[in-house]
Amino acid sequence: MSVIAMSQQYRVRPSEIIGLVNDYEAFCFDEACAYIMSKMQEEDSPKPRFIDDENKNKQNNNDVIEWLKVNNEKG
Repeated sequence: MSVIAMSQQYRVRPSEIIGLVNDYEAFCFDEACAYIMSKMQEEDSPKPRFIDDENKNKQNNNDVIEWLKVNNEKG
C-alpha cells in the first residue's frame, strides 16, 4: 500500500506514516503528496511514473557486482 493510501486510510499526514520529525521536511513531503493527489484526481491525468516503476534487468546481477567492485576498492 502506498504512503498516500495509508495516510488516507488512517487519516494522518503522509509524513507521519514515514516518520519524518523535521517540521520543514514533513511540510515539503506532505505538500508533494498533496500535489500528486491533486494531479491524480484531474480528468484524463496520466498515472504518475516513479523511478521504482522503471523496468530493471533482473536476468543477472552485473550492476550489483560493479557496485561492489567500485565500493570495495574504497575500503
